[in-house]
Amino acid sequence: MINKPIYNTHTHIFTIDHVPNKFGKRLMPLGLHHIITMRLVKWYYKNFTSRGNYNYKVFRNRLTLIKYFIKNLFRKTIVLHLLFEILFFILGWLFKVVMHFFKLEFVFSKSTRETFKRFLTLGRYSLYHDQSKIFDLLSKSYDYNTRFVVLSMDMDFMEGGKPAKPYLEQLEELRCLKLRKQENLLPFLFLDPRRIAATRNEVKHKNYENYAKHLLHSQQFDGIKLYPALGYYPFDKDLIEMYLFAQENEIPIITHCIEGTVFYRGKKKQEWNQHPILKYNKKDGIYEPIPLPQREGFEYTTNFTHPLNYHCLLNKDLLNIYLGNSASEAIDLSKLKICLAHFGGEDEWKKYLNDGWNNYNKNITHDSVADYHKRKNTLNHGNPRTIWWNASWLSVIYDLMIEYDNVYADISFILHDESLFPLLKFILEDEKVKHKVLFGSDYYVVSQKDTEKDLHLNLRGYLGESLFELIANTNPRKFLSTKFKQY
Repeated sequence: MINKPIYNTHTHIFTIDHVPNKFGKRLMPLGLHHIITMRLVKWYYKNFTSRGNYNYKVFRNRLTLIKYFIKNLFRKTIVLHLLFEILFFILGWLFKVVMHFFKLEFVFSKSTRETFKRFLTLGRYSLYHDQSKIFDLLSKSYDYNTRFVVLSMDMDFMEGGKPAKPYLEQLEELRCLKLRKQENLLPFLFLDPRRIAATRNEVKHKNYENYAKHLLHSQQFDGIKLYPALGYYPFDKDLIEMYLFAQENEIPIITHCIEGTVFYRGKKKQEWNQHPILKYNKKDGIYEPIPLPQREGFEYTTNFTHPLNYHCLLNKDLLNIYLGNSASEAIDLSKLKICLAHFGGEDEWKKYLNDGWNNYNKNITHDSVADYHKRKNTLNHGNPRTIWWNASWLSVIYDLMIEYDNVYADISFILHDESLFPLLKFILEDEKVKHKVLFGSDYYVVSQKDTEKDLHLNLRGYLGESLFELIANTNPRKFLSTKFKQY
């Protein structure tokens, strides 16, 4: 990759001030989200860490001096010295017990443990007051000419309390940062259908849909970010107009497609108990919507994120039945350029690898496109309910990438798990999809796993320069190119 820039197509630099104050709602047990808020996390790191408070650093140093003074004093008496060592051993052991307590699966759910890790990550980055500082830190982990897709996050509608800084302030800060970092920063603006609906009757830039089109057309932003887990389906009717604009101008869209801890914190709505489009043959040709009975937020919000929803969006027939359009009014979004971020996630990759029984989890092969189409896949399976509940998301995304010309996937977050590298390499040698896989790291969210430098260099070393160039330069340039700008 001599003199060729690396493109990291999935990063975040939002600050703790952009996160809703009660981020732990519906995750933390015993109502702890009322106590452990974003304000508390920020206050703790600002006042009780060495980086956040110089006086605290001085205080810690003085405690260390006192500790060693007492230790040296006690060395003159074997018994007191032994008691001193035992005391500090016990205190250190108790601290480790408390920290490991939060990792126990039989005490806390997976989502709670992930939230705890997320809070630690947010806390570490809470000392940076604006996005430019975090971006500078990200840049230091890569070659000087690396370019970063930075994904904004609109969490104002997730029912988790109000962020200290609302989304529009985050967006404006990113827009100004883009002016200073033209060559390296490729920001994506966020689309939430509720913001579009709430501002539809406003004029000029107060109308978010109009403002988003202006920002994209003027190249102040380079693409669109979706996060359906925050409480909407990707085929929401209030998004259709923006999709038509994006498809016409070849604007890239990156959408969240993995389970996670950032999701809608409100109560489940009645209409979310069944899928609005997909139906299955319940009995003797009687078709009913797929039931979605989950009750907890972490569970039911995966229904918004499920990759089959993008088949509903991109398949012309399914979409127009949902929109209620006649044949003459039919909308076709099958050419929409969209990346399913995280490729379904590490758990879904492992689900694929561990399932030796079902044909829909055996679909990744190096067969030709012609041979592939001779077999059933997750998109043409006779019972979508079976696919919805049982098929690996990796299988569904793989089939979407083959079925639709402009469906991509990035490997952000999953790249921290080196056990998945062999399957990734196998996919990158598959002529059907190799040109649609993108490198992305999910910085700084993935910082809870490994360092940014460690993650991308390990992957680069395993894949070799040719394959890494494919996913970090060739494919991203094609994905990011629009009618306004070519890369």
